[in-house]
Amino acid sequence: MEPTYADLTTDPARVANAQVDRENARFGASNMRLDAGGSVDLTFHLDEQIVEGVLRVTALVSKNGGSPGHAPLTVLVNGEPVASRLTIPGGGDLPQNLDFAVPGEWLRTDGPNVVTVRSGTDARTMLWLYRISLDSIDERDRSVRAMLAAADQRSVLRYTTRRRVHSTEGSEQRWEPAGRLLLYVDRDEKAPIAQLSWRAADGAEAAIGFQSALGDFHGYHRSADGLLSEYRGDLEQRLAYPEGTEEVTVHRFRTEEHWGERWHTSGELRLMVEDGGAPVERITWRDQRENSGSVFLEEKAAGFLGYYQRVDEGPIGYRGRAVNEV
Repeated sequence: MEPTYADLTTDPARVANAQVDRENARFGASNMRLDAGGSVDLTFHLDEQIVEGVLRVTALVSKNGGSPGHAPLTVLVNGEPVASRLTIPGGGDLPQNLDFAVPGEWLRTDGPNVVTVRSGTDARTMLWLYRISLDSIDERDRSVRAMLAAADQRSVLRYTTRRRVHSTEGSEQRWEPAGRLLLYVDRDEKAPIAQLSWRAADGAEAAIGFQSALGDFHGYHRSADGLLSEYRGDLEQRLAYPEGTEEVTVHRFRTEEHWGERWHTSGELRLMVEDGGAPVERITWRDQRENSGSVFLEEKAAGFLGYYQRVDEGPIGYRGRAVNEV
């Protein structure tokens, strides 16, 4: 079965082997927003019969002020219910991945199949829909991996940021504009970034976590003189490298990985963190497939030393030399 998905975090939606139709729904900042009774249909074709399908729906219910929202979720496959008036857990804080088993006999090879995701007619808040994917049980997560790879093609990220000084007295401070943040971390793992932290040469440092569609981030920033602030950002642009990097420095390294008691040649690593401050000397990251790494740059970024850890594997040594090194 070929990858079948709709990534609804972009407008228009990014799809594979699928068509998206909607009713009483509209695109928001990074998701499809369904009002009461709203629905999204994913229409797709099968080129072979499968024993069982795995349907993943990523969604949340928007809050009602400070209280949990109410938007019962119903999911149908060719008219058959796999979920009826489901209350999504989480209280509207984070998108939830909801997996459902789809019996193979519900699916057709001689015509179109339709997955319908619907919000209840009695919904009091909105249903925010991020992604829909369907895989054979024998190739579970294939569509998810393909979707992440497609999203990672635009991995140069530009954010408008703001900071709010942390008060130990409990008094509320105002959010203040904090300029542009431009990011690019790529070692060809084909997965968008999930977390990032860095330290600059003057001692300033920051750590941030990204919303799954990369539409915003939240974290902290500590200035060179020790001022601690909350740190937030809203996505301004997503670009495909080298777009957006014309006037900044992207560090490119030939790399090696250490395992089996010796160093092995690895792929190229590209790094850029530009926040208007001093040059960065340490970068640590984790992507949405749970791969993670941390590197410390040598003087003038001539090379680096660090570690890397792929999902479900142990950590390994990691080092690199600048591509432009003479």
